[in-house]
Amino acid sequence: MSDERYDPWRTLGVPVGAGPDEIRRAWRRLARRMHPDVREDGERAHEDFIRLRQAYETLMDDEMRRVLEHQAITVEDEPLIIIEDFEVTLGDAYELLERGYVEEARELYLELSQSRPGDPRLLELLDAIHRAESRGRPGTEAREPRQPPPGPRTWEQYRDLWQPEPTQVRWWLVALGVALMLSCVVGVRLWPSSPVLLGVSAVEMGLATLAGAGGAALLAAAGLLGSFDHELGGSVSDAGRQVPLWLYLGIAGLLSPILALVFYLVFALLVVELSWRVVGYFVGVFALAALMAWTHGGGYLGAIVFGSSFIFVPGLVGWALGSAFRPGYWWQ
Repeated sequence: MSDERYDPWRTLGVPVGAGPDEIRRAWRRLARRMHPDVREDGERAHEDFIRLRQAYETLMDDEMRRVLEHQAITVEDEPLIIIEDFEVTLGDAYELLERGYVEEARELYLELSQSRPGDPRLLELLDAIHRAESRGRPGTEAREPRQPPPGPRTWEQYRDLWQPEPTQVRWWLVALGVALMLSCVVGVRLWPSSPVLLGVSAVEMGLATLAGAGGAALLAAAGLLGSFDHELGGSVSDAGRQVPLWLYLGIAGLLSPILALVFYLVFALLVVELSWRVVGYFVGVFALAALMAWTHGGGYLGAIVFGSSFIFVPGLVGWALGSAFRPGYWWQ
C-alpha cells in the first residue's frame, strides 16, 4: 500500500489547475521520451509508461480532474484513503458500472489510484468507465449533464484516439514486408517494358507503388514504424488554420520526397519533435528507390529525386492503414 497521495500532476510535470491543452502537450512530450520503444530499461520503462498514461487519462476526465483539484486544495482537511483489499474494491467498481452507476465507479477509481497508482488494471477500469458513460446506461441517463454535448471532433481530439502504447514488434510481419519490397525490386528486372515517364515504365511505377504501400503497411502493422498519427499527426499553421504534418509532406512528396524531407526537418526545428522513425522512413524510401534504379539499369539521381515519389506517397497511405493493426490498445 502507498503512503503518499496520488499526484498525477507531478507525474506529468504540470501544475495543479492545468487545463486540457497543457496536460495534452505534457503527455505528448513525455510519451515520446518515456515510451518503452525508445528506452532500454525493459520492465521499468513499461511500468513508468503505464503510470504516465494513467495520469494523463485521469486528468483528461473533467470530473476526475475537478475532484482531484478539490482534494489538492483541501489536502489538510481530507484523510488519506487506504484500500485494504484492492481486488475486492476493483470488483465493486465493475459491479457499479454493470448497474449503471458511473459516478460512483469514478469515485472508487480515484480511491484505487491512490492505493496503487500505476497498476495496469486501473487503465482498464478507466476505459470501462468511459465506455459505460458513452453508452448512456440507465444509471447515468437521469443525471443532469455537466456540460453541453460535444461538437465535431477537432484534429487534436482525433489524435487522442491514437495513443502510443508499449509494443512488441511482430518480426514475422517485418520479414513479410521486406520480402514484398524485394519481390518488387526483382520484378523490375523480370518485366522490362517501354518507358512512359522520365524513363520509367508503367510496370516499374506500379511495382514501386506496391512496394511503398504494401511494405509500409506491413511494417506499420508489425509495430516497427510506430503509429502513423503519433509520428506524423502534428499540426502546423497555415493561414491561421492547423494542418496535419502528413498532408504537407504528402503534397511535397508528389514533387520529390527530398523536398518533403527538407520540409520535415524545418518543421522538426520549429514545430514538432524530430522522430527517428520518420527519418528512417525517408532513408528507406531513398534506399528502395536506388535499389530499383540499380535493377532498372541506372538513373540513380532521377530515381531518388523524382522516382521515389512513387514509393513515398503510397507509403504514407500504407503507413496510415497499417497503423490500425499495429500492437497496442488505442482502438479500445
